[in-house]
Amino acid sequence: MAADRARRARSGPRGAPLDAAALTQVGEAIGDMPRRADLLIEALHAVQDRFGCIRHAHLRALAELFRLPHVVPYETATFYAHFDVLPDDAPAPPALTVRVCDSLPCAMAGSAALHDALRAALPEARVIAAPCMGACHRAPACAAGHRLIEGASVAAVRRAIAAPPRRPE
Repeated sequence: MAADRARRARSGPRGAPLDAAALTQVGEAIGDMPRRADLLIEALHAVQDRFGCIRHAHLRALAELFRLPHVVPYETATFYAHFDVLPDDAPAPPALTVRVCDSLPCAMAGSAALHDALRAALPEARVIAAPCMGACHRAPACAAGHRLIEGASVAAVRRAIAAPPRRPE
């Protein structure tokens, strides 16, 4: 009897309330993209590219627009190291994020020292550890924005940052 009352009491929407401004922002970021679950990662990229991060309210809006459980956009975004998921009230990250691979081959090739050197050399950037980037053959690896740098050094990262953006082929 008590369990039935508890179940009925929870029958409304769950999770964070939908933020109308975030819903509008996400709708504008993804434009006329079809609202299909197989395009969720593309939508996450669109939001990340537009705002420099993905706020919790954006994830809730994506769940609403794609008619998905709230947890699906969150789990997808937090699984991939290249999405910056932040609470709604957190300050925005710097314009540039440098991710330094901390997997075993990169660690053996000095990624911890590279991480520290990059933090000192690039105070304007956010330098963070990241999982494997698939460049173990040329460790240590890092990514400046979306640009992969194999055999990374502070000088190589500076060159990558200064180079004009590459266009997709």
